Amino acid sequence: MKHIILPGAIVLCVCSVLSMFWGISRLNACGTPLQPLIFDDRALDVVDAGLPVGWTAGAPGVRVGQFSADGVGKSVHMLGIATWLSLPRQQIDAGRTYCVRTLALADSPSMTAVRSRWIWTGENGLRVERLGAWQSVRAWAGTSDQRPWSTIADHDRAPLGATHLEVRFEPASDDRVYLDKIELRSSVLSRQLASIDTRTTPLTIRPWPAGFNAAVSFSYDWETTMGGLIHSRSIDDPNVGQDPLIRGMRMREGLTNSLALFAPHHFVATYYVNGYNFLWGNKERRTFMDNPTFAWASASNGWRGDSWLSQPWFGVDPYGDYKSHPEWYFGDLIQPVQRAGHDIQSHTFSHFYGGLASPQEWRRDTTAWNEIAAERGVAPATSLAFPWSSSAGMRYDAWQTLVDAGMTSLTRTSWNPKLPQYHIVSASDARCRPLPGHSSIMVCPDFYLTVQSQEQAIALLERIRKTDGMIDYWAHTEEVYTSDQIRAWKLVVDATADARDVWVASLREIAHRQQLIDEIHVRFVNDAERGIFRLHNPSNDGIVDVQLELSDSWVFVSSQTTAHVVTLPAGGFVEIEVQRVSP
Repeated sequence: MKHIILPGAIVLCVCSVLSMFWGISRLNACGTPLQPLIFDDRALDVVDAGLPVGWTAGAPGVRVGQFSADGVGKSVHMLGIATWLSLPRQQIDAGRTYCVRTLALADSPSMTAVRSRWIWTGENGLRVERLGAWQSVRAWAGTSDQRPWSTIADHDRAPLGATHLEVRFEPASDDRVYLDKIELRSSVLSRQLASIDTRTTPLTIRPWPAGFNAAVSFSYDWETTMGGLIHSRSIDDPNVGQDPLIRGMRMREGLTNSLALFAPHHFVATYYVNGYNFLWGNKERRTFMDNPTFAWASASNGWRGDSWLSQPWFGVDPYGDYKSHPEWYFGDLIQPVQRAGHDIQSHTFSHFYGGLASPQEWRRDTTAWNEIAAERGVAPATSLAFPWSSSAGMRYDAWQTLVDAGMTSLTRTSWNPKLPQYHIVSASDARCRPLPGHSSIMVCPDFYLTVQSQEQAIALLERIRKTDGMIDYWAHTEEVYTSDQIRAWKLVVDATADARDVWVASLREIAHRQQLIDEIHVRFVNDAERGIFRLHNPSNDGIVDVQLELSDSWVFVSSQTTAHVVTLPAGGFVEIEVQRVSP
């Protein structure tokens, strides 16, 4: 009997364990009878226009269409990295687990990703947001495609005090995404939440080094005639109709004027340059990026004609040098910028349109920029300013190309108020944000500083000083040319210096600082009157002069104040004791 019972018991245990893991995986996939259906997408099938009652979207670019997972009924189509689809708000029970499930497909040459956002609201103004992980969405292969759509599933437990739930789906690129067979389910089980800590802690970690209330970067798009000037579009270029040779010379003189603005304050600016900025000349007739033509550089996409569809992009090179053709080559100006301590970063090698360029074109461009920069002793680019603010239309795999190229910060992203579905950041909420789906890249807002906008620039400076904000003031170097333009820039630079509480640094340094701060892990262990904060810095970089602040009812034990400054070592921890004070 022992020979029978023991193996049988082992088999029973193994089966039990496997059954448990199978059950958990099914729960996580939102696919068991133990999860009663509380909402589905049947309302989509009877909508003729707009979204059903209770459904909402974050921006234009969300609609109901006929294409569906099983060929029956309708689905939701999302287009734009800044939009989202929200399911109708549902009444829920605290302590109960809820799950959401949908089928998804990308109508793009590229796969993409989608994540869920859980917004719990309830008693005493409770609002808790939790983000799901990014989940892959495969690309549609065309009319012969018979493969199943990707499954997106996630779950979360309603926190203490929660009475309602809103679930959103958010995309990671401008690829069109279809969502179908959307279901929200609840578990039949709930649990007491005494052991679940949903309290907000009294600690605030401020983003900028101690002593600073805001951060400002100053930057320029600095282009030779071979940059955006000869390739200029009639959209987004205020000087499009002007002679590109004259503009090239203004770019030269504006560079010298801009350097003079920062010297008295020892401010570091960022110069976003194209490939020909590095050249002393091109008498040897070098070719770059295989001297491409771009199939998208057409009048229908904003160019003044269709000549670039057949004209090689660099084919108008005069093959001279900076002495014979100073408008075309700025190699003699690189060293003055380096000597003054400023940061040189990428405005793309070719000054092409980012949202229309393929991943292969992006790869050739970033490679060419880094290779030509290395010849001048300039490090590979880690920051990028989009030409013409052309991030609209970026595919998931194009963003991945920038990650692979080592980019960690971006600016000049899409700002057109008529196309909010493509916005990633905005000066109206001035802080850098992780790029959706590619969080190793921070995207930072900018403000176009001109003679006409100088008063708004000063007002923005005052606002970000009150909100721990960040902004990048920018223009083209040709726009620091006239006395009025120089005066406008000097006004803002001097006001920033006079404030004395604004951290001025390169854009990539500001973005990196905010990323480090955002990634700090905080654990708070406390009883009613005392507690310990444990701060963990998971990065490979130390973080100096971190500003910590407590709400008025708490103080740091070491100083008996509500403010404290610490340095977090790379990969290390800091523990700080706090106590509650009587009102």
